[in-house]
Amino acid sequence: MRKAVEIERFKPFRVGRDGLPVSLLQYADDTLCIGEATVENLWTLKAVLRGFELASGLKVNFWKSSIIGVNVPNAFMMMAATFLNCRIGNMPFKYLGL
Repeated sequence: MRKAVEIERFKPFRVGRDGLPVSLLQYADDTLCIGEATVENLWTLKAVLRGFELASGLKVNFWKSSIIGVNVPNAFMMMAATFLNCRIGNMPFKYLGL
């Protein structure tokens, strides 16, 4: 994911006055991928996750995964959920029971 951001294939979410890029948060076996709502980011995310599967031998369970948009049109969210074969989540969401 870092390489995808570095070569500008994945546009991360920018935080704060200095625009610090945030694209990935991980804890134990949970991963949050954070970026702009673009078709290009969806393709890159799918490629990164597929690369993870090939390199690790593990499988991403997209049915246990969800996509959450903030100020993103419903039409884009429905297309993204179909493309990634996952469900649409809601804000606020629970993470680690919080």
